[in-house]
This record gives sequence, structure tokens and C-alpha cells, in this order.
Amino acid sequence: GEECKAMKGLIKEAEEFIKEDAEKDVKDAGLVAEAQRVEHYEISGYGTAVRYAKELGHDDIAKKLKKTLDQEYGADEKLNKLAEGRLNKEAK
Repeated sequence: GEECKAMKGLIKEAEEFIKEDAEKDVKDAGLVAEAQRVEHYEISGYGTAVRYAKELGHDDIAKKLKKTLDQEYGADEKLNKLAEGRLNKEAK
């Protein structure tokens, strides 16, 4: 559906960015940003699914979806640390 098209669009944009001629540091920062865009999209989708499952009384499904949502937040946090580490390295 529309979600699949949106994700494919994000992936296509990331692939196009990879092909661009840019300095290594710029490319690295851009790749982290592209990965975070995908994570944020997934966080949004899983967050919505958790809310719907709870509203419909499917607490067992909501718990499973919440576990995946937490993993997506964890991946985003790792990307944040990666970006911050790179910025701190450049500042030195």
C-alpha cells in the first residue's frame, strides 16, 4: 500500500545519495541521516499500530508490537550516538 511506496521512496533517496560525489565525511553524515529517516518512519508506523491494537483490546499483540517499537527506538539511539561521536571527533 501507501506505506510500502513511502518506504521504497526513502530507500530510493538513500540509494541516490550513495551515488552522489561528496566528501567522505559529508557522505557518512548523510548516510546516518538517511538511516534515521527510515527509523523514524518505522517508529511512526509501529507507534500507530501499538495504539490501534490497544484501542481494539488486543493487548497481547500490542505488547509484541511495542517490543519491536522499542527496538526501533534503540536503533535510532545508536544512530544518534554515531552521529554525535562523529561530530565530537570533528570538533577535536
